[in-house]
Amino acid sequence: MAGSVRDLPAPWRDEPYLVMCHGRSTVAVAWHDDDALVVLLEGSGRDPGVIGVGDADAVGRLLDGAVTALGPARWATLPRGSWEAAADGTRAAFPGWEAANSWDCMWTDRPLVGISDHAVERLPAGVERVDAEIAEALDRAHPTASTRPGDPRLEGWWAVREEGRLVAVVGAIRFAPGLAPHLVSLGVDPAHRGRGLAGAVLAAAVSDGLLAPTLVGPPMVGLGLYAANDVARQVYVRHGFVLGHRFDSRPAHRD
Repeated sequence: MAGSVRDLPAPWRDEPYLVMCHGRSTVAVAWHDDDALVVLLEGSGRDPGVIGVGDADAVGRLLDGAVTALGPARWATLPRGSWEAAADGTRAAFPGWEAANSWDCMWTDRPLVGISDHAVERLPAGVERVDAEIAEALDRAHPTASTRPGDPRLEGWWAVREEGRLVAVVGAIRFAPGLAPHLVSLGVDPAHRGRGLAGAVLAAAVSDGLLAPTLVGPPMVGLGLYAANDVARQVYVRHGFVLGHRFDSRPAHRD
């Protein structure tokens, strides 16, 4: 079809994950029914890839029907269980997709709830002094954070400072200009956990993110987390995030 996510039929054109994370990509081809959607995406600085949303068994069936057109795909993000639901021949066509990273996609379109009262600083991205402070804080609070200062997608940071030191931080990126903010690298210093600091920085980042202008879709703020991180998921749900998708992402490594 060679269009955008917003050119998809209802209800898929308004699917929050697609709009928020891939709203500026090109939909090269799409397959859909009442229960699921599979798209081959291009553009936005990434290799072509496959995304599926909806019922896992239905996504598996759509993959079976689309397999001959998915040759350009270098990665796939699919509902958990859909790859296993696809036919043996479909899975055999993509030998690099056996291993998967399991993660959950969450979002909110309203301010968070149940927040402790802490003063939160808003810090700009790309400022050397700020980047150094954030890096030092993440080394203590979240040393394995995948998004670090210097990432060009960063919009800014939200932090709690005590005794001159950052003790809780979260950042926000946009996957492409004009898309909704996506929260990253939430971390609280181990010595300061259990005081509601995570909720405080999340709430400030969400409030600002909902006011930020978008070119694609309505105001919302999203985040992703590893599927095994039950503690973080409970925090996000308690404060008002919606668990939208349980995904497996699969990189392709084919000759």
